[in-house]
Amino acid sequence: MWLSGQQKQPSQSGEGQTGIVTMSEGETAVLLETERRGLEVYAPAGYHWTPQPGQRVLVIQGDGEVPCIVGVRQGTAQPDSVGISADSVSVGGQSVSIQAAGSAAVGGQSVELQGQVFVNGETLESLIARIVAAMLGGGVLG
Repeated sequence: MWLSGQQKQPSQSGEGQTGIVTMSEGETAVLLETERRGLEVYAPAGYHWTPQPGQRVLVIQGDGEVPCIVGVRQGTAQPDSVGISADSVSVGGQSVSIQAAGSAAVGGQSVELQGQVFVNGETLESLIARIVAAMLGGGVLG
């Protein structure tokens, strides 16, 4: 049948398409109707992300614009944890910053921690007790 060979062509009016990321280091490429290379990646202000090969992404193109990646398809279940592979992550507002070098800075008027807090593998309570004991001459810090 003649319709079986018909494929939907990208719209010239900016319609979105989904495709599979084929390259993401340096130059980003996505397999759409053909492989498109050199696509720009857009994210909400303050975020930086790199789509990984194999991920399904949404690609849009405005009139006269270069196609760009605007998002990645989400799974149906909420993840137990979120992994971020970046040198640093900043969340705006009252400012939370986590650096790959191991430092974290939290700005604002208060910080609330729930659960156990560890400092170099030692619970915060144990660390405080050890510091107080050392200050009172009953223990050694180190």
